Amino acid sequence: MRWLLVFCVLISSAQAGFVELSANFWQNRQVYGTNQESSTLSQTYALGWAWYLWRYTALELTAQRQRNLVTENDPVDLSATEQIVSSRNEVITNTYSVGIKQSLAPQKSRIIPAITAGYAKQYVSGQTRYVVDDAGSVERFTVEDEDNVQDSCFAGASLRLKITEFFGLMGSFRSIMEGCDTAKFSDNTQVTAGLSWIF
Repeated sequence: MRWLLVFCVLISSAQAGFVELSANFWQNRQVYGTNQESSTLSQTYALGWAWYLWRYTALELTAQRQRNLVTENDPVDLSATEQIVSSRNEVITNTYSVGIKQSLAPQKSRIIPAITAGYAKQYVSGQTRYVVDDAGSVERFTVEDEDNVQDSCFAGASLRLKITEFFGLMGSFRSIMEGCDTAKFSDNTQVTAGLSWIF
């Protein structure tokens, strides 16, 4: 009940009251191997909603999906007759976060830098698919990773380039630290670019 009272006080004291919506995406793909037979793919999608309670300060909610895919097509010998022909490892991380966003310039500025920090919950799942050749008999099987839920903290920064009064381009950086351990600042970072709307 106390949190509801605090929320009502925040609303009643709000001086701005406008909302910023953002949609960001990033993809990185790399092909490697002796014959360029293997690859890595990383994709990040993010949607953000920031409600500016005051001129420079907003309550920010973000939903993000990160997909990492590693495909190995370089055969690996397990024994004289058994060989892993290929493997495909996929990890999906869904992150939901709430935090405070602090703009470092007025909304009328052409370029608006901002910093953000808060709490994040990560849901991690993954699987690896194998193709195995055992003395000419080819088998395919999948190993499912145990789902993992992580309480985390995040910190980041963004830069918004204003195109019109209500529309702009945005680039952002975010670090998600499992267990709020700052020593893991560089373990899980994302750089995204996308669009931003002000209402």
